[in-house]
Amino acid sequence: MRKTHVLAMVVASLVSVASFAQAQSTTPAPQAGRHGMRGGPGARRDGGLFKGIKLSDAERAKVKDVHSRYAPENKKLAESMKPAKQEARALRQKGDTAGARAVMERNKSGRDQVKALHDREQADIRAALTPENQKQFDLNVQEQATRRAEWGKKGEHRGRGPGGANG
Repeated sequence: MRKTHVLAMVVASLVSVASFAQAQSTTPAPQAGRHGMRGGPGARRDGGLFKGIKLSDAERAKVKDVHSRYAPENKKLAESMKPAKQEARALRQKGDTAGARAVMERNKSGRDQVKALHDREQADIRAALTPENQKQFDLNVQEQATRRAEWGKKGEHRGRGPGGANG
């Protein structure tokens, strides 16, 4: 009987040590769903604009050059908009959606600048492609615009459905 108790204690301590070890792990757990696919170093900046396009090495180099030319300005605009985004997020988390909308409306000029920069970058990318790839690129751009319009109608923004954060 005593051996059974000792064995049970050993097993219980091993299980608890294993759970503590996993909780202390520095490796992040893989995330499920589309949230695990968003952002990060491997994220696609093009939003699927190259779907169905096989880039030649020359085209790939030109596209990379375009991205690197626009990166500093993209970063500068993102940094300038960061305080407003943080303020809007804080208001939304408090439940003040009207206040968050007002903050974003005040920052409309910044969003317009980002859109203009994005449009210029997209045009330069398109110019770097062969005529055959430009046709597919144009279709992908149109598909993206259609999806964005549908999301706007449904009230879905950045992975949130009409029901709120989890949607």
